[in-house]
Amino acid sequence: MDWTNRINAVVDYVEANLRGEIDPGEISRIMACPYNVFQRSFVQITGITLGEYVRRRKLTCAAVDVKNTEDKLIDIAMKYGYESSDAFTVAFKRLHDAAPAAVRKGTAELKFHARLHFTLTVKGVSEMNYHVVEREPFTVIGRRRTTPDGGGTWGVAREDGSIEQMTKMETGNPFLGLCFGFGEDGSNDYMVGIEYGGDAVEGLESYTYPASKWLVFADEGALDQNVLGRTWDRIYGEFLPQSEYKQADLPTIESYLVWDNEKKFCKIEVRIPVE
Repeated sequence: MDWTNRINAVVDYVEANLRGEIDPGEISRIMACPYNVFQRSFVQITGITLGEYVRRRKLTCAAVDVKNTEDKLIDIAMKYGYESSDAFTVAFKRLHDAAPAAVRKGTAELKFHARLHFTLTVKGVSEMNYHVVEREPFTVIGRRRTTPDGGGTWGVAREDGSIEQMTKMETGNPFLGLCFGFGEDGSNDYMVGIEYGGDAVEGLESYTYPASKWLVFADEGALDQNVLGRTWDRIYGEFLPQSEYKQADLPTIESYLVWDNEKKFCKIEVRIPVE
């Protein structure tokens, strides 16, 4: 079963269980990879977490029941996994901008989120340059936080002096961004740091990678060209679905080789741990 068929099988599984529990273990079995790896790729491809997709689909289906049946609102709430009518009303209103009771009584507009379907598109016309490296264990030190997005951790590291502290260490190593994974709310467990082989540094956290194999993708260009974003898009949209490599359950790395705001130019690497 190829990647496209597998991820569509996951969507089938999710749709069949909107009224029940979504089992990460079953998703791992369908995708033949750890759930955390699937979650990272799902976010990169769709822009939302699987949990957010499930929430939108449940509330889309719930809106149909609210509008077109006489079922009690509490029964509809329970049907889609909400433990109380209050919790259901809050979630429903957040998505549809109207409370379930108001929808049932009036003509409020509702939002429809369609089920996902993944297909192969014509991509890959332009080449992707990559190389494979094998690394012995190495350690990254820095500041790790869970924020609404990876950029939030950069802001924390600037404000608390962590970036200045690492800059003064003069290791010669570029700044790195380690992505540990995404929460169901879309938050990103992310670390800003540098590779470092010395003793522990007061005030900074550390993460040590085991010996591993890495795919390394390099790109460069003007800052307004979203170089980093397009590299991620091509990795998950073109390379990995058709590759023999499987992403390992380790944090991915963004390496900022050059990031010049004055010249509006950057040169980056994205490193993917693989099996």
